[in-house]
Amino acid sequence: MKNLLRCAVVLAMAWTAPAADGKDVKAAGPVYDTAKMIDVQAKVTAVREVPKGNPMDGLHLVLQSGSETLDVYVGPTEFVTVFAVTFATGDLVHVIGSKVTFENSTVVLAREVSMGTVTLLCRDKDGEPLWKYFIKPLVG
Repeated sequence: MKNLLRCAVVLAMAWTAPAADGKDVKAAGPVYDTAKMIDVQAKVTAVREVPKGNPMDGLHLVLQSGSETLDVYVGPTEFVTVFAVTFATGDLVHVIGSKVTFENSTVVLAREVSMGTVTLLCRDKDGEPLWKYFIKPLVG
C-alpha cells in the first residue's frame, strides 16, 4: 500500500509539473509505436542495467513468455528507484508496451509493468516517457 501511495503522489506531480528545465528529456533510441502494442504476462529470467552513455541505458528485464525471450526496457534506473520497486529473477510480471526494432534487435518499451499489486507506470498512453518529469537532461 505504501508503494501504491508513493506511485500515486509522484504521478500526480508528473502530470502537473513542467519537464526538468522546461526541456524534453529524450535520448537517441527506439521510438514507441502504439500500433505495435503487446500485453504479456511472463517470468523474469534476468534483470540487467545498461550503463549510462550506452544506447537504452537503464533497467531492462529479460522475460520468458512461452518459447519467446523478450528484452523489456523499463526506463532509466533513476526513475525506477524513485518508486522503490525492485525486480528479481523468477518474478512474474505483467507488461504492457510497444514491441519495436532497435539496432537489429527486438525490444519492448514498457508502458506499464505490474508485479502483484504494484504497477509501475513508465509512459503515458501515447508512449511519452514519464521519466522526463524527473530526470534533468545532461548538458553536453
